[in-house]
Amino acid sequence: MTMSMVLSAAATLGAALWIPLALAADAPAAPPGDDALTCEQIYAQGMAQTQRDQQERAKRNDELRSQRAATGAMVTGAMLAGGLGGTGQAAQAAVEAQADSQMAMASAPQSNPRMDRLKQLWAQKHCVKK
Repeated sequence: MTMSMVLSAAATLGAALWIPLALAADAPAAPPGDDALTCEQIYAQGMAQTQRDQQERAKRNDELRSQRAATGAMVTGAMLAGGLGGTGQAAQAAVEAQADSQMAMASAPQSNPRMDRLKQLWAQKHCVKK
């Protein structure tokens, strides 16, 4: 068996094992019993979801800052080395990938199905914040 076949098999196995775990980690938008929630429970769950969303955004922003710092170091290294050879090309590719990633994140707001469901319940039950 060649090395590429081994790597391909390992990647396929990893994906097969990871996908069910990733799907299980996502909470359903409408778990059983949602219709029985009181306005106070809907509000509390909405606040908790908002806090989780803020923590995820903060984590993602921290990761982007780390990526920017690493990209900056690579670009600086390439410039100091004269930008010759693969280093300059790798630095250019990293900057372009980072820009593409940031544009995609900025242009596509993330929809949260659970929060949408809680807003729907809030409106259906004519809840008001006290």
